[in-house]
Amino acid sequence: MKESKSPKGTELSKPLLKRLTDYMWGKLHSPIYVEDLASESNMSTFHFARSFKKTTGHSPHKYLTTMRLEKALTLMPKDDLSLADVASESGFSDQAHFTRVFKKKMGVTPAAYRRKLKKSA
Repeated sequence: MKESKSPKGTELSKPLLKRLTDYMWGKLHSPIYVEDLASESNMSTFHFARSFKKTTGHSPHKYLTTMRLEKALTLMPKDDLSLADVASESGFSDQAHFTRVFKKKMGVTPAAYRRKLKKSA
């Protein structure tokens, strides 16, 4: 019988993961590279990426994208922000990228989501 292999790499400590997520939240509006996170962790990029995925269940990129969506959702009710501003403040490269990611995750476009929010308010 074939033995199942668990992902290689060590898990990140809780304090290190907290430090990394705080770093990510603090720089969410700007580009964040895996190399930066690895450097913050004093690890090679490859080792960091494997350890991060083992700890969180997600790649650093997917985790960061989820954080950006969470940020966007908190900004969506603010009528004084355009959707382009929401995208920018959340760290998406542009509104089109934001719309693609948002629709894939939420099932509706950001504009449709915002309209639903206004109707229910």
